[in-house]
Amino acid sequence: MLSPLERLQARLGEPEKAWGWARREIWEASERHLGVTLPADYKAFMDVYGPGTLDGYLYLDRPTCLMTRGELEEYWSLDSWREARKGSEDLYPFPFHPDPGGLIRWGHDEHGGEYYFLASGSDPDTWEIVVGSESAEWYRTNGTFTEFLTRCFDGLDRPPFMPRSWPEAGARYDPFNS
Repeated sequence: MLSPLERLQARLGEPEKAWGWARREIWEASERHLGVTLPADYKAFMDVYGPGTLDGYLYLDRPTCLMTRGELEEYWSLDSWREARKGSEDLYPFPFHPDPGGLIRWGHDEHGGEYYFLASGSDPDTWEIVVGSESAEWYRTNGTFTEFLTRCFDGLDRPPFMPRSWPEAGARYDPFNS
């Protein structure tokens, strides 16, 4: 039986532009900065496909080089969201990292939606996925990064504000130009 990552890879095929390199030191630097380990399947997917867009709708990014402390802070920072949440917990029902159990951003979509890991619990491979729409609707689901993406492809368990037309048949992963 195929893992969710293998199912996703079978559906997407090989990336058009070979990324295919894992830079453990980049992930380690990010994780030291964040103070948490990131989910294994997220790192594995991003190491194969690299930064890019899934069917022109969902944008995924990852650090591509070693960064200074300031660059890491800028890359991973959710300070503006943390500030917006103050006094508006009804609009922002989840804390933002580095607050305990806070959201860690892993993507965004063309309609202004934001995609996060809910970093609660010690095992990052059991963190929930949270999606926030541009109109402050929130969607929370169990499962890993690749399980979530696979369910989106299968039309199952997806945010109600996500377009039903996405992803289209024959969807591809298009890497960002580097």
